[in-house]
Amino acid sequence: MSAPTSHPAQSNLGPSEAPSRAATPSDITIRAATVHDAAAIAGIGARSFFQTFVGTCSDADMDAYLSEYFSEAKIAAELADGNLSFLVASFTEAGEEVVAAFSALRTDTSEECVQHIPAQDRIELQRIYADYQYHGRGIAKPLMAATLAKARELGAKYVWLGVWENNDRAKSFYNRVGFTKIGSHDFFVGDERQTDWILGKEL
Repeated sequence: MSAPTSHPAQSNLGPSEAPSRAATPSDITIRAATVHDAAAIAGIGARSFFQTFVGTCSDADMDAYLSEYFSEAKIAAELADGNLSFLVASFTEAGEEVVAAFSALRTDTSEECVQHIPAQDRIELQRIYADYQYHGRGIAKPLMAATLAKARELGAKYVWLGVWENNDRAKSFYNRVGFTKIGSHDFFVGDERQTDWILGKEL
């Protein structure tokens, strides 16, 4: 099994290659996503999920999961879903916009450990993914800040998320921005059971 391919706008970048000029926080633009971002978001999501979970399940299960949850059509449908709010973080490279990360907030989900909070006061940070070739370039922090601001704009007073228990990099980042563990749940990639920690933060 090979890693998902890059979005065409990033085709000059291999899995371990850096762009010719590293983005800095001052270069990053964060904006609401549109349907035109579906392919970029799908690519980032698929590559990020692959990099995190490769080796934890069969090739067939991985391919099936990526096809179901990170196809361009699936993301386009989510972008049109009124329960979801997407942001993208981008920078300009050689005169072209490069979408390097995205986040997605969702209002119609719940977990047992957050059900004591009124539904209108809570929101799930369903995804916040930075393309792995841009890790360490200061993109995640401003995207998280903008995402939390968007959650407040949507009326939320509490935000929660799930993170794989073995994803130490992500857990460390969430801890630094004020999330704490409040529970856990299982999820499956094919027949392989994984465990997410549920983290929460008051806004």
